[in-house]
Parts: sequence; structure tokens; C-alpha cells
Amino acid sequence: MTARPILQTDIPAAPLDALAAVTRVAEVTGQTPASIVLDMSRAVFGPRRLSLREYFELGGWIGTPEDRQAVIGKKISQRLPEGLIATGPMNQTALMDDKYLSSLVLTANGLSVPTLKAAFGAFTALGKDTLTTPEALARWLSDPGNLPAFGKPNIGARALGSIPLRTAEGGIDIGDRAVTAPALAEAVAKAFPRGWLIQEQLRQPPEIEAMIGPGVGSIRVTSLWEEGGPQLMYAAWRHPPVGAWVDATILDRPNVFCAVDASGRILRAQQGLMHNGKTLTHSLVTPSMPLLGFTLPWWPRIVDICLTGHRLFPGHALIGWDVVLTERGPVITEMNARPLHMLLYQRAFARGYLHAEHRQRLDLARRLLAERTGQAQRKTGKR
Repeated sequence: MTARPILQTDIPAAPLDALAAVTRVAEVTGQTPASIVLDMSRAVFGPRRLSLREYFELGGWIGTPEDRQAVIGKKISQRLPEGLIATGPMNQTALMDDKYLSSLVLTANGLSVPTLKAAFGAFTALGKDTLTTPEALARWLSDPGNLPAFGKPNIGARALGSIPLRTAEGGIDIGDRAVTAPALAEAVAKAFPRGWLIQEQLRQPPEIEAMIGPGVGSIRVTSLWEEGGPQLMYAAWRHPPVGAWVDATILDRPNVFCAVDASGRILRAQQGLMHNGKTLTHSLVTPSMPLLGFTLPWWPRIVDICLTGHRLFPGHALIGWDVVLTERGPVITEMNARPLHMLLYQRAFARGYLHAEHRQRLDLARRLLAERTGQAQRKTGKR
């Protein structure tokens, strides 16, 4: 039996049972299996360009024909940034992707980010005391005075390579087991030679921990530069799978997506995928705590820090911010120049991202970006 790797660096897709998916959608919608197969074929081979998996997992079968047309998959999602990111020096995507450098920019402008305790980089300087060898990283991890902490790649997404770090008997507790410091250090050096950050272990307020557990759940705040400056486009709150320390789907345990309205109130909660997951009304950790109607603490402040941060990047019309509720208030953990709305928005809201209102707002943002940067507006492909 192959040993499970210390760091999860990919998320293998579970096999799709198409027959079971068609049967499930037929039960939910009341449509015949034949009509679902026909609509599925149109979605895959027509302008929607969804994959078979995306059709079921992202809810390509939900609502009216107009609703279904708004659902986007990876192919369309990858084209969405066209015209929303400036070309040339005003394109700061590389800076945003670099968690170390972007945190320096945010900190210099008075925005709260996780405290950096140490960093590993085989050939990358991430602070003057960067650990450059596995041996140096193992020594740092072995010092009980340095932990607890949280480790994550300097460049990466979907919480891959991210783990809690706590002292355990005979090694380091990484959330689901204990490993030796040298073994962990070797795994980090092999998977992330370009940089692995060791940050403070953020603690959420007691009320939040009671609702989602000690694992950190991040709020995705998406800001769009419109007339008058950056504005809130949408927000969604991810919860970790029960017992997990990161808010992504790991080890086949589904996470939770909560749709949040403009006042910070939870409108809807979805555990897992659209065709085989389930909607929630209450916490999975403390079943007596309602999710629906819950208003996130510090909501006006959360929106304000994201919109303030957006003004640091005028060459970007759309930015996705990840914010964590902590005992010291909201903390920005990272930013995304190309947020994947297909994964977060569509599952949280059970609605296609490219509906009429979003299309109108995105078209305006593209025009304003062209005016702001002095660049000709680029035409985007039609679906």
C-alpha cells in the first residue's frame, strides 16, 4: 500500500458516475432522464462549453434555460479576465500571486495580514532569515517555542500544501497525523522550493469556532472597480470539512460554501457538489447553531479593507480577497487576480455567474479600466 504523502499537492477528481448523476438530477428537478441528457449534450457541445463533470457538479441543470446559460466552466472562466486586467506595468498579477510580497504591500498600507514567523526558500529570499535547506527548516520546526504555526506555499491556490503545525510527541502534528520534522522538511523542500511560508496560527472568535470548528474558514470578497471606485461584487464564506484545518475539499471530505449578501448575512449554504451534495440550514459542528440569517462579525470593516486594498491595484478591475475572522479582527490572507467564480460563486449561490447583472457590471468595469489605464478596450470572446 502506497504511503499517503505528507503534503497534498493535488486534488484528484473522484470518478463521475454519470448514470447516478442523471438519476439524481431527474429526482431533484422532475425532468425525465432523456431531457436531462439532451440538455447536458447542449451544454457540453454548445456555447456553454461545460465538461460533463462541470454540468453536474456546478449546477448546469438548475433553473430556467436562461439560468443554465449563465453557468460557466473552466474554459469560459479562464477567458473572463480578458479586459479586466491591464497590460504592461499595470498588470500586477505576479505580485498578487506572491503571498510574501503582496503581504508587504498590504502591511505598508495599514491592512492586517498574518504575521510571518519563518519561511523556507531554496533559492528565494522571503525575508532576511529565510531558511534555505531542509536541515535548517527541520531545526526550526523542532523548536517547541516556534509552534503552533501554519505553513502554506508562497505561490499556490486551493489550500494545496497548507497545513497546521503543532508540537506533538515524536514530531509535528500536521492536522491529521504526526510526522517527523526532517520528513516534513524534506517534503516541503521537494514540493515548494520556490517558497513555503510559516505564519502565525490564526484563531477565530469562539462563536465562529463553535460554528465551523477550529479550522480556518475564509471569506471570499470579490471587488469590482466600477464608477466611483471599487465596489463589492459578491461574497461567499467557505467552511472546512468537519475536522479539517483548511477550507478546501480534502481527502474526499466536502467543504461548505455560504452565499453572503451585501449586508454580510448568510443567504444559502451548500455542502459539496450541486448534484450530490446538500443544502444546509444549520452548522455541521454545532447543529443547534443556524447558518441561514447569521451575519458575519465586522462586516462593514471587512468590505472596507478589501475596497481600500483594491485601490492599490488600479490595473485590475476585479480582485478576489480571502479574509479570515480572527480574535484580532478581519485579516487578509491572500488576494486573487483571477478568482475562479465557477467553484465558489456558483456553488454558494446555486446560480450561474454570468447572469445579466454580472455581465452588465463586468462590461462597465472593462470600459472603465481601459479609460483609467489609457489602453484600448479589448474585445472579449462571446460564449
